[in-house]
Amino acid sequence: MTKFLFVLSRGPEDTTRSVRALFLAKVAANKGHDVTVFLLDEAVYWVNLGMAEKVRIPTGDALIDQINELRSKNVKFLVCKPCAEARLIGEDDLPAGFEISTAAVLIDMAVEAKVFSF
Repeated sequence: MTKFLFVLSRGPEDTTRSVRALFLAKVAANKGHDVTVFLLDEAVYWVNLGMAEKVRIPTGDALIDQINELRSKNVKFLVCKPCAEARLIGEDDLPAGFEISTAAVLIDMAVEAKVFSF
C-alpha cells in the first residue's frame, strides 16, 4: 500500500481541476492506498458541502460525490489553518472527516508520500 497526498489549492474558480483532483484521490483510495487530501488557498471553500453540491463538471462528475465517497473510505481531509482563517472558516464550520492542519504537517506528510498537486 502506497501513501498518496493530494494537495488541492483550487476552489470555485477552477471546479474542473477541483473535481479531477478528488476523482483521482478516489481512484487511489479504491485501489486500497492510504490517501490524504490537503486543502489550501481557495480549496478551503470546499468544506462548505452546500457549495460543493452545486459543482458538476462537463464529464458529469459531481464534486460532492467525490467528497462523499472519499469520506466513506475514511480518507482524511486536512484544511490549511491560515487559509481557512483568512476566509473566516473555523473548526466549527468543518464537516465530519475534515480537520484543521498546518504547513508543517503538510511537509511532514509529503516526505513519506507520493504527492499530487492541483
